[in-house]
Amino acid sequence: MTVGGRHHLPRSVLPLVHSAINFSLPSGPFNDPLVTYRASCMAGSILPEEEEVLLPMFLHSTSLSTPIGFLRPNVAKEILKDHQHDQECGKKSVWSVLRRSDDSPWAICFADLVADTETKTHAMHTVLERWKSGGLFRDILKGMAVPFLLPPHIYGWSDEIYPVYAPPRDRPDSTLNLAFGIERAALPLFGFANFGCLLTAFYDCPVTGKTMLWIPRRSLSKSTWPGRYDCTVGGGMGLGETPNETIVRECTEEASLPSDFVKRHVLSTGMLNFSNRSPSKWILPGIYYLYELRLPNDGTVAPRTNAEDGEVDAFQLMDIKEVMDRLLQGQFKPSSAMALVDFCIRRGIITPESDPAYLDVCMAMRKPVVLPLP
Repeated sequence: MTVGGRHHLPRSVLPLVHSAINFSLPSGPFNDPLVTYRASCMAGSILPEEEEVLLPMFLHSTSLSTPIGFLRPNVAKEILKDHQHDQECGKKSVWSVLRRSDDSPWAICFADLVADTETKTHAMHTVLERWKSGGLFRDILKGMAVPFLLPPHIYGWSDEIYPVYAPPRDRPDSTLNLAFGIERAALPLFGFANFGCLLTAFYDCPVTGKTMLWIPRRSLSKSTWPGRYDCTVGGGMGLGETPNETIVRECTEEASLPSDFVKRHVLSTGMLNFSNRSPSKWILPGIYYLYELRLPNDGTVAPRTNAEDGEVDAFQLMDIKEVMDRLLQGQFKPSSAMALVDFCIRRGIITPESDPAYLDVCMAMRKPVVLPLP
C-alpha cells in the first residue's frame, strides 16, 4: 500500500496474538527431578531466568509422564504448609510431595489414599474451602461485591464444577477420562486446563458482498473484561457437558437464538489453544472448541440480548473491516479476539498477502497442548 509516495506494509495481527496467547507452558519431559520448569513469555518481555518456577502437578506418583497442571510458587507453598501440618498432627495428607535429593520439592500429586474420581473431587473441595475461609487467594476464591457496578456484581467463587481430565495412561479404559471436578474459579490456582466453546455468527451481504458479523459488547457488570467486544457467543463446558451441548445452551442463554436452528446449522471449525497469563500472573490454559453459524441475511434469525442472562449489553452488526480495526485497537476480550483471528484466517481475510507475519501468526495460534484432553 502506498500513501503520500511512501510504501507502507500492512499491519500485522501478530502483536495482538502475542498479547493474548502470551505464554507457553513447559514442554517436558516431566519426569526428571533435576529439571527446573518455567513458563515462556511469548512477547519476550520477561527474560527466561526471571520467570517463576512452576511445579508440575501429577495425578499419581506412579505416573509422571503428563502433568495435569502447574503450580505457581505461592500455591505450592500453601500445599506444602497443608501437607506438613497434616503430618505434624498425625493426619493423612491428601498430597504427596516428590522431592529431590536435597529435599527440595519438584512436583506435587495426590496421595495414594485419594484414589478415585469422587475422592479427588472431595479432597479438592475441602482444600479450596479451607483456603477460601482463611482468606487465601482472595482475587481468585473470595466472592467480593464490586460496589461501583450497578447492580453490584459478585465475582470469585461460582459454585460451578468444571472437569479436570486424566492423562491417557491414568485412565482405566477409554471411556473413563475424568480425573475429578473442581470449582471453576479455582482452575487458575492449579494451572488446570479450562475447556469452553466460542462461536462466530455471520452472513454475507448479497448487496455489498461484505461479510457481516454479529458482535456483542460485554455487560459492564461482568467481572472480567467489562465493556469489551466479544465473539457472538461463548462459554465454559461444565462437568458432563459435551461441546455441542455447551454451544447450543450458550446460544440460547446469551443470544436468544432458537436451539433447533442452532442444532441444524452450527458448524464445528476446529480448536483454539489459548495459553493466557493474567496481569496478576495466574495461568489460564484455555482449550476452546470453535464454531461458526451462518445466519439469514434478512434478519429473520438474529441474536438478541437476554435480560435474565445479563451477559451482553447489546449486539451489533459489523463488517469485517470494522472488526479488524477494532481487533487491532485491542477492543476485544483476548480469547474472543483469537477466535475471530482464526475465523479471518479460515475465510481468507487474513492471508500471506495481507499480513507480513502470516506464518508467525498461524504458528502462534497452533501451539501444542501439554495438559490432558478429554
